[in-house]
Formats: sequence, C-alpha cells, structure tokens
Amino acid sequence: NDASVAVTAFAFSTTSKRTAVSSSSSPIVHNKRWGVFQPSASYSSAPSYPSSVASTQLAFWNFNKSYDDAVENEDVADAKLKIEESIANTDRGRSLNPNERPAIHAHLSHLESLCPLPQPARDARMEGSWIVDYTDAPPPSNGQLGFFKGIAKQVIDLDGKRYRNELYVGGNGEENCEKEAWLSAILDATWEEWDGVYLDSDDTTTTDTTSVDEKDPGATTWKVDFQSITLNLFQIPLFTQQFKAGTSRTWKMTYLDDETRIVRAGKTGRGEDDWIFYMRRG
Repeated sequence: NDASVAVTAFAFSTTSKRTAVSSSSSPIVHNKRWGVFQPSASYSSAPSYPSSVASTQLAFWNFNKSYDDAVENEDVADAKLKIEESIANTDRGRSLNPNERPAIHAHLSHLESLCPLPQPARDARMEGSWIVDYTDAPPPSNGQLGFFKGIAKQVIDLDGKRYRNELYVGGNGEENCEKEAWLSAILDATWEEWDGVYLDSDDTTTTDTTSVDEKDPGATTWKVDFQSITLNLFQIPLFTQQFKAGTSRTWKMTYLDDETRIVRAGKTGRGEDDWIFYMRRG
C-alpha cells in the first residue's frame, strides 16, 4: 500500500494543494496478475481539476485490462503453437505413435481451458468451413476412405441448422480440394441444441439418463442427426445412402475463436466415448 500511495501521490504532485480522503472512497481495482489494488489513501483535486483522480483511476483500469488481454492472447498463441508442433508429423492424427497421444491431448486440454466463450455452441463464429488438422477418431471421420487419405472438413450452416462432413481425396492441397479431388464423400446432417439426455437412454431407463455436467448443456453441445452420405467420383455422384432414423451424435464445443475450434464428438454424450477434433477455419 505504501508503494501504491507513492505512485498516486507522484501522479498528482504537479497540481495544486491536495486533501487526503479516507481509503473507503478509494476504488478497488481487480487485476488477474496483480491481485487487488487499493491505495490506503486517495487525493481529491482542487476545484479547478475536479476529474483528475477519476481520470487517472480509469486510465489505470484500462491499462490493467489491456495488459490482461495481451497476456491472455499470448497464452492462447503459445498453447496453439505447442499443439501445432506436437501434431506436425502425425498426418492429422492418422500416423501417430500411441505414446505421443497423451502429450498432444494435454496441449489440447490446456487450450480448452482458455476458451473465452461461456456459450460457444451459440456463437456466430461456428458458421462456415473448418478443416480437421488433428483427430483421434477412426475412419472415415479422420479423413480416410479405405487406403485413401484425404482432407476432412466440417461445414456449418447456422441459419438452416444443417452441417456437412466432407472428405476429399486427391488434388494439390486444401485450397481447391473440392474441385480437384477425384474422390469425395459428403455426409449431410442436421443439428439442434442438446437437451442433456444421453443418447443411449431409452424410455424404460429411470436413472442415469441425463447429463449433470452442465445446467445448460445446449450452450456448449449440439445433438446432430445424420441424414445421408454421398460418394462422388470426379464430382459425379455414384450413390447416396440414407441413415436410419435416430442415427445421432453429440458435439461438445470446448474451444472456439475466430480461427480455431475444438470439438469433442461422442455417440452418447458421455465423456468416455468422445473423439476429439482440432480444427482451423478454411
């Protein structure tokens, strides 16, 4: 507190006479890194400078907020860098020594802990196309059809409450894969906010039917219903297969920002059967 008083006194040393007021009128400023700052005394300005103290206190708060935002951005950038380094030679998770997986998932969990959104499943940034850079899911969700490996995407339509899982094999990379791929598979599906009822529950089950992880499961999780899958050769549809009614999954959005998204997709909504997807916009 003595140091704080010194800083405050120095800030106003060039103005006219000051009168000390009680510490109870001094604002408490919360800062994630520095804790709580409250000077033991503040100083009121002479009548000609009535807003000096308030202006300086506001500037101090704005500085703290900017500092915290910068630190958070740095933490997120560092977490993403560690993920990208750890998955760089894994062929999107398809060629991976099992002993490496725990370290990768630890990095993913750390980024999830930094998610800036309380309701990512309701955020407008879900919209659009996302490329799967890593997953521990089996084929074809990992971008592999038989012996052929390609690029997996998720394309979300928020207004229509629909999405597509797209898989492209062939071509010269991600940018034009839709046009250049010689083989593709498109899964069409719908989505709705999950109500928290596990997907393996039935009408006769009286206990253990509802997720207790969250009071509002729809804020983070969708229930997705598969409609059909179409196989294409050189963009020409070969056949379309309809899914049985009730073929559903849960998507729990555990991280989302402008460019990155993490989803834990499961058959039931229970954490033990989740597959993790690390995606970037593209």
